[in-house]
Amino acid sequence: MTSKTTYPSPDSRTSLVDFSQALSETAASRMPAALTEALLPEITASFWLLVTSDALIDAKESQVLRMILDKALPSGVSMALELNWTPELWGLPAGAAPTPEILRRFRPLAEAAQLIRCSVEEAEAFFSSADPVAIQQHMAQRPALLITGPAGDLRWSIGGQKGRMDPGLVEDHDTFLARLLDKLCSHPQLLGSAGPGINAIADPDLLAEQLLSAAAPAAPSAGTHSPEPSTQGTGSVDGARSSERQD
Repeated sequence: MTSKTTYPSPDSRTSLVDFSQALSETAASRMPAALTEALLPEITASFWLLVTSDALIDAKESQVLRMILDKALPSGVSMALELNWTPELWGLPAGAAPTPEILRRFRPLAEAAQLIRCSVEEAEAFFSSADPVAIQQHMAQRPALLITGPAGDLRWSIGGQKGRMDPGLVEDHDTFLARLLDKLCSHPQLLGSAGPGINAIADPDLLAEQLLSAAAPAAPSAGTHSPEPSTQGTGSVDGARSSERQD
C-alpha cells in the first residue's frame, strides 16, 4: 500500500519559517531540547520550514533540526531544502566534493524534504545526477526539484510535471524560491501526492501560472512601468509548463 501526504489547509498556517534565521533569533545558550521547544510553536504554525544544508555543519544546530523535524513533519509541516555546498565551511579545500560521511548525514534530510533546490554541480555531487526527474524518482517522497544551471536557467520537476525556464526569465533565484514556496502554500495540490508508485499530475496551466508569477520582476516603484514577463523562447510551454508527463 502506498502512502499519501496530507497537506495542511493553507488558510490555517503562515507561509514559511527559515530554520537558521529562527534559530539565530533564539537564545543560543539554551540546550537543544529547550531550543526545540522554543521554536516549535512558530514552526508548526507554518506550511514550510526552509532548511539549508549548512544546518548539518554544527553539531548543536543539527541536533535541534533533527528534533524539530521529528515533531514538525508529522504535524503537517513541509520542509524545503536548499543545498549550499561550500567545502570550506566543512573544513575541506575549495572545490572538494562532499565526503561519504557528509553524504550519509545529508541523505535523511533530503529524504524528508518536499522540495529541494540546488545547482547542477550540487545535484551531481549529492545525487549523482543533474536530471530533476531522475533524482525525484529515486526518492520515496517524490520531492519537487529545482535545479539551477550555471547560465541561470532552471530545470524543474513538480507534481508529475517537468520543464525548463531559460536564462533571464528568473532574475533572482532566491526571490523566485521565496515566492514559489508562498504560492505552493496557497496551491498545495500542485506538489502532488508523495509516496512510491504514485505519479500525480499537477494541473499544468495552474503550475505554469504560479512558476511565471514567481519569476516575474518585482513591482516597479511609483511613476515607473515594468513590462509583463515575456514567455517567448523559454523552452517549455509558456516558459514554465511542459506537456510531458512523468511516467
